[in-house]
Amino acid sequence: MLAWRGVIMLQKAETTWGLILAAVLGALVGVAKGNFVLGKTARRNIKRMEAIPSPRPWNVFTSKFYVLILLMIGLGVGLRSLAAAEVLPWALVGGIYLGIGLALLVASRLYLLPPRPPLPTRTDHIPERDDGRTGLLVTNLGTPDAPTGGAVRRYLREFLSDRRVVEVPAIFWAPLLNGIILPIRGARSARAYRKVWDEETGSPLMHYTRAITDGIRERLDDTWVVEMGMRYGSPSLEDAIRKLHESGCRRIVALPLYPQYSNTTTGTTQARISELISAMRDQPAVSFVPPFPDDPGYVSALAARVREACADGPPDHYVFSFHGLPEDYVKRGDPYVEHCARTSWALATELGLERHQWEMIFQSRFGPQPWLQPYLDEYVPGLTDRYKRVLVTTPGFAADCLETIEEVGMELRDDFEEAGGEELIVVPALNDSPPWLDALARMVQETGASTPS
Repeated sequence: MLAWRGVIMLQKAETTWGLILAAVLGALVGVAKGNFVLGKTARRNIKRMEAIPSPRPWNVFTSKFYVLILLMIGLGVGLRSLAAAEVLPWALVGGIYLGIGLALLVASRLYLLPPRPPLPTRTDHIPERDDGRTGLLVTNLGTPDAPTGGAVRRYLREFLSDRRVVEVPAIFWAPLLNGIILPIRGARSARAYRKVWDEETGSPLMHYTRAITDGIRERLDDTWVVEMGMRYGSPSLEDAIRKLHESGCRRIVALPLYPQYSNTTTGTTQARISELISAMRDQPAVSFVPPFPDDPGYVSALAARVREACADGPPDHYVFSFHGLPEDYVKRGDPYVEHCARTSWALATELGLERHQWEMIFQSRFGPQPWLQPYLDEYVPGLTDRYKRVLVTTPGFAADCLETIEEVGMELRDDFEEAGGEELIVVPALNDSPPWLDALARMVQETGASTPS
């Protein structure tokens, strides 16, 4: 009744905003008071009634209760009188009535509804320790759901809104991203994705990441549960972690498929996984397979890929291409260049190359700011006056994707041949090659062995 009278009074408010504000504040305060103040009194009264053989309502109310009722009635009459005399606004009085009415309504449910039985906690034996299973979360960057403008824009919006990827204040970046970059780059990227998209398997990155996940699963025993999750797009990290948790995994090993660490790849993946885990009530123990820029198994798998591509004879020059990064990121402490150099030297040593036979370069730059150099699209076509057969391998890409197939295998090959080159040998990414899967499974097992239960 009080709540209804409050609603009637609120309709007399002078402004709509005054009505909304008074109604919201009154409802919030009333519900809170009903739960935490009057609810406490209700629970105390119920206990008193349970202790009386034949309880009657007047048995539990003290004289203070009747005094309080009289004071509340007097307060209500006084507030209505002040509002009628235009001393107080009707919105304020209506909000107070609404709040008191909701508080009484919330507290009264304790009298009407049967109390919930307490959670049983007694145990007559020591609970068995359940270490559960170990989960493996294989994760990669992600890919659009389809080679369409809308799907690509959704993917790029999530990717380029990550503050670890684009370190520009959101107040400046958001209008630029949504107003200029996404409309232009979304359409351009969609055209590029259509060149590499397969109707049955989808994007190459998704196809090969699934194959990598399946290959590692085959190399692990039944105590492991393996799921795949993408940092951006679907299947999401959140869905993968939920599946692992529902499967009873008390430990999770996360495998970011980035051999070289960067805050824009491994760093943001680790941060997102940690954020999702920290939001859980029953948190599993989590460990991350560390970066592996010069792991012997990884380097050996890279070298095997290069040798396969050189079946018709060695090239005149070797190029090791890694995804680019703004120079400022490295100046602020990102160890990416060091890791790329470690991979390059390890691979060159494995292949028996002298220093003049190879070069480490960077691709896929975006925007006007300086990125790591030499640039792939400038360096490789510039080699044609000295070398006619050039090999390009991409050690930083665990799976073939838009950057390796379209940017290197199509655009760079055309530019190289137009500049006078005879043959550009593009080495496929590691994908699901057995030596690579063997190396990953070993690193996962080593990390899992050190993960606390």
